[in-house]
Formats: sequence, C-alpha cells, structure tokens
Amino acid sequence: MTIKYWTALTGFYEFDYDVGSHSPVAGEVIKVDGEEGTEYATIQSWTVAGGAWGTNDATGKMWVHSATAAFIANLENNDVIEDSGGTKICDTTGGVTDTEGDWQTAGNWGTGEDPAVPVATDVVIFDGRSTISVADGIAVGETGGVDFVLLHVKKTYTGDIGASDERLHTSCVKIIIEGSGTYYIECSEDATGKDQAIVLVIVNNKSATMYLTSNENTGSWCCEFTEVIVVAGTVEIGDTNIDTAVQYLRLATRTNRSDYAVVTVHEDCERYKATTYKITVQMSNGTLTMDSGATLIEQYNGNLEYGSDLGTSPETGLDIETLLLYGGSFNWHPDDSGNDAYISDGWIFGGTFNASSSTNADRTRFIGNGAGNDFHIFEGATFNIASNYGNVELAASSQIWNFGGTILMDNYTEISIDYDKA
Repeated sequence: MTIKYWTALTGFYEFDYDVGSHSPVAGEVIKVDGEEGTEYATIQSWTVAGGAWGTNDATGKMWVHSATAAFIANLENNDVIEDSGGTKICDTTGGVTDTEGDWQTAGNWGTGEDPAVPVATDVVIFDGRSTISVADGIAVGETGGVDFVLLHVKKTYTGDIGASDERLHTSCVKIIIEGSGTYYIECSEDATGKDQAIVLVIVNNKSATMYLTSNENTGSWCCEFTEVIVVAGTVEIGDTNIDTAVQYLRLATRTNRSDYAVVTVHEDCERYKATTYKITVQMSNGTLTMDSGATLIEQYNGNLEYGSDLGTSPETGLDIETLLLYGGSFNWHPDDSGNDAYISDGWIFGGTFNASSSTNADRTRFIGNGAGNDFHIFEGATFNIASNYGNVELAASSQIWNFGGTILMDNYTEISIDYDKA
C-alpha cells in the first residue's frame, strides 16, 4: 500500500525529452538555451522511461509550472533545456501539453523523479498541497474499477473533484470527505458488465456538496454504495436519469445540528440485481427529501419529506415497509402514479406524522398493507392525516392502534372503534 498525494499546480504543462544527461531538481527554474531571458519555467517532476542520466540517454516526461508565455508558445522539438546554472539537462522532443487537473498525469501526483498515478490498493489523499480541481482523466476506462483502499479529501483541500458531465468513476473501498468543495463520485467498473461496491462514504463538512451515482444498476449488474454517512454537508444520491443503489443511509449530524445535513434521495435508488433491496435510512437530524421506496426509515429528529412533485414523470413503488418515528417531522406525500403507495408498519413513538400536505394531493396512499401490518400511535406523538382531499386510506384488514397519541382526521371520516381489553 502506497500513499499518493494530489500535488497539482496552476498552469501545469508536460513535455517529452530525450538525450537527458543531467537530472533536474524539483523547484528549480529551467530555461531554453538561447532564450534564457524569456523562455523559462519551474520544474515540478519528471520520469525516466528509458536510458539513464549517467549515459546521456535518459528519456521520459517533464512537468513544469510558472512557465512564461514564451516558453508555452515556443517550445519545440530539439530545444535544449538548461538548469539555472546553464548546464544542459536534456533536449525536447516536441511542445508542451496542458495537463492541469488531469488525474492521469503522473506529474500531478508528486515531486521529483518518477511520480505515479494511484493504482489499486493505494491510499489517495487530497490536502493543502494543492488547490487545483480534478477535471480530467476520471472516466470509466481511466479510474473506473480501480480499488483504492481509501480516498480521503481533507479539510485543507478546497478544490473540486469531477463535474456533472465528468464524474470520478471509482470502486474505492472507502471515501472520506472533509473538504469544502463539490464532488461527483460514481461507483463504477472498468468496463460495463461488472459488479462493484464502495463500502463506506463519510461526508463531514457543512460546506461540502456531494453527488453519488451508480454507473450500472440493472437486473444483471450493480455498482453500489453499501453505507453512506452524512455528518455534515449537502448530498444528492442518484439523479433523475441515474438509478443508484445505496443500501444504508445514515444522517448522523454533528452535535445533532438540524442545519448541518441536507440530503436528497432521487428516484429509483434501490438495487435491482438479486438479491434486491430498497434503501434503509437512519436519521438523527437534518433535512432529507426522498423519492425512492424504503425498507426501513428510522427517524429521531429533523425534517423528512417523503415525496416531491415529479411533474410528468411520477414514480411507482414508493412504498415503505417499516417506519419508526421517534421525533421530528415526517411528511408523507409520494408522487406514485399507481395510487397505491403504502407504509406497511408504522410505529409513531414521537414527533409528527403529517399526511395533510396539498403536494401530490391527487395521489391515493395507504396506511398499512393488510392483516398484521398496522400503525401504532403513542403518547406525545401526532398523527395527522387530515388532508381534506380524501387521499389517505386504511388498507384492508390493517388497523390503527392509539396508545395515547393525537390523531387528526378529515371531517366526515368514518371511524370504527374497538377496545383491546386483553
């Protein structure tokens, strides 16, 4: 296992060289022979792909920064590169290439001789060594399927990683985000037709914004996130066009602050390959908006909006198997075009269960899911299904058990009361 640090700099350029006779020094100013006053740059790193300095036949690549405009524009084949003292280092074999922010450029991963791009089993660190964002070299066939042991973005790194049209494709085992940038991470294989898993993602910076997606999530193959923990930050899981598999989502906000975590779970965030699953959510605080079915939602505080207006693209299967509500506000208005969304088992120990919103008022939804799948309302909890739209129904053979909670219902609602005297 090797630790690789992102060391990219502004204005970073690459050129090829040959007949190398004198090893450069990182941080040294190099110059073009005959144009020393106008064509120069600072060397960051280099490789020796063949030959050797001692035999005057070293070949490879060099990376420079702080280059003059003339150096960038005029460097060409067979220019002689000298060190600051006028001693020849090598000849060039062409002009410069802009490699700023390119993950696949070895020179962005260290100083001195023979830096290397991270490979499987490496630990990848972004910290104060660089402020440059990663913009290139992160496609499926580049970083996809590379099983880094850890990707750790530390608080001192202020750059971004990826973009909506250029996500970091990886199958890194663990990801920790403590930086304040924007990060696009896609769980990915190195080619289509393979399963991959990112076991753990932790986001812990209120200013961070993270987008998590699956490169493939079908009945045949799945690229999934096993567990996502949001301590602080804004996180979006999935996309309107990208079905993303997340097994466990935990909003574990720092110092239990309600404003520290804002999470959105888009449509179809479930695993479609056998063994299938829907997301399990544990929420201590924060704000969560969901448009995907769930196996379990366990909420202790905060605000959870289950369902948004999906316009002309409503979903189906927006069902919750078990809801455990201990506190906070759970707002239930799924945009399910089947008019059959349900919560199978509900345990309302505290907080407010609210189905009174006018959002998606044209969608019927069901309390319970048949015999033995009931709702239980406890003292101190509020159960509000007074929507005035008549869109909340009790599933056949299901029951609502009241253990001292407050139940709000529409006018003209038929109620059947039975007393458990056991």
